[in-house]
Amino acid sequence: MNISGGFAGVARSVVLRGDGTVRASDDRKGSVVHRTTAAEFRELRLLLGDPALDDVSDFTVNMSAADMFQYEVSFDGRTVLTDRSAEQPPLDALISALSEYLPKG
Repeated sequence: MNISGGFAGVARSVVLRGDGTVRASDDRKGSVVHRTTAAEFRELRLLLGDPALDDVSDFTVNMSAADMFQYEVSFDGRTVLTDRSAEQPPLDALISALSEYLPKG
């Protein structure tokens, strides 16, 4: 997942690897590598495997809104782009879960 945009312009990313590690970076706060617990990894895999993600639009961006974050999420051979202006519960849940791994502070 890549996050960009906003009023000040940010560049953030979160990458979940098959071995359960998560590499997260923030252009202002640096990078961190997390080792997920078995339960966390299972939950992330469940979110990534949610069949409802098949119904999520590949492009959901409010073109008339300014300063929104844009989320580019790649999974299962596809990439979706959203600014979260439209409710998409399975994608929103995945974005929220992955965002928890971004550097704090």
